[in-house]
Amino acid sequence: MTIVGIPITNDIIVIASLFIIFFIYALYGNKGRLISFILAFYPATIFYKTFPFSQQLTIVTDEKWLVFNKLAIFLLFFIPISIIIARFVFKESYEGKQYIRAILYALSLVSVILLFHYTVIDFSIWYDFSPQIDTLFSSPLQVYIWQLLALLFLLFV
Repeated sequence: MTIVGIPITNDIIVIASLFIIFFIYALYGNKGRLISFILAFYPATIFYKTFPFSQQLTIVTDEKWLVFNKLAIFLLFFIPISIIIARFVFKESYEGKQYIRAILYALSLVSVILLFHYTVIDFSIWYDFSPQIDTLFSSPLQVYIWQLLALLFLLFV
């Protein structure tokens, strides 16, 4: 399918859908909580990757359910860290740049979700991005740039 000569792939639909959801939440939701989600991703990822008891907490063997098991272990770190960070995030709202801020929040969250997929827990059992998207996260340098971009988007909010 093409729109105005641009091919529309499933990847574009998935990423655009995530963007729209996060954009709407950034406009009407709790911006402090949104910022804490983005910032909590980084320490939660470190704790998850270095957690020595992951194998003992893995209670399923089916590949589809294993992703949920890994997600639950990640959330054991993510939720408390997010709550702690939310206590210290004070977000002032300026009406003049509301849409630009919402766009930057949404871009940051989309990049964090993609980073989560490519670096923490692989969700390709449900949805596998195309090789073009895969190449954006194929090297440590590219992953680092995406991590930095998510934080830079917050810097300009």
